[in-house]
Amino acid sequence: MRRSVGSQTSSPKPCQDGSAHRPPRHRVDGVLAVVAGMLLLMLFSSPASATVLWKADAESPMASEWASSSSVPVAAAPPAPDPSRIAQSSFRAQGPRSYRFEMRAGDDSYGARAELGQAMASRTGFENRWFRSGEERWIAMQYYVPADWPAIDRWQAVFQIKPVSPGGGGPSIGLDMGASKLLFMGNSNVWGSTAGGFFDGAGPLSGRAYPLPRGRWIKLTWHVVFSADPAVGAVEVFGDLGDGSGMRTLVPRRTRATMKYLPNGTVDPAHLRVGIYRDPTIMPTASLYVDGITVATARAEAEANAFRPAT
Repeated sequence: MRRSVGSQTSSPKPCQDGSAHRPPRHRVDGVLAVVAGMLLLMLFSSPASATVLWKADAESPMASEWASSSSVPVAAAPPAPDPSRIAQSSFRAQGPRSYRFEMRAGDDSYGARAELGQAMASRTGFENRWFRSGEERWIAMQYYVPADWPAIDRWQAVFQIKPVSPGGGGPSIGLDMGASKLLFMGNSNVWGSTAGGFFDGAGPLSGRAYPLPRGRWIKLTWHVVFSADPAVGAVEVFGDLGDGSGMRTLVPRRTRATMKYLPNGTVDPAHLRVGIYRDPTIMPTASLYVDGITVATARAEAEANAFRPAT
């Protein structure tokens, strides 16, 4: 009886000693190596390896992007500001929306402020947005400063990285837009410290202030190593100020404390805040747009979202 073609194809050809024929070992090893390489490629190119940690780019509801707000009418967690003071706007740099902030004479919510933050007070479920000692983070975002921003020589902050616990004082890292300047600033690691100008005993930071860009979107990327130890922490800032010079270093890397010690000697986690904070004697109304806020473990991923086109 003749064997079928299928039988001939599926049956191993016996060797002279009667055993089934097997491919050479080096061929098997090569195949296994290729398979292993493909598995590694799939692993490292999978979504699980993405480095974006969180976004607050106004593309989701405010209460899902921020822990709380401090503005008129009251501080609240989840955020519940007067929409004429803080709201999502269709005027944007990337995606479909941005955040718009407004401050008016006499506005008071623990001071003259209209802000969104990730701990003011803390809100359960947002602790993974805090910065902790030893972490290295990239924070990319865009700002638009209208032409009528008050040209007053008093402090007008728009960005803060501060301790989570109340009473810590001024921001460890901040950005000020008073006196028609873009001024990068911060405070020491001492609990309650309020001195600005990157105070840490190392003297002033050369070139830290720039003319305030008005009427155009600007891009900023913060690179921060979080630590209360001034020999371990670090900060540098890159930016495109819309002046034709492109993306460049605005603040050269500086080793300094980027967190604060609590009075008991432990390090308090830090968190991000954005909005308008200003000297209460400033009377003119001010508005500000912030877009694309993205926190990642690598620069490319932070900027890819924060600086993508508007849709």
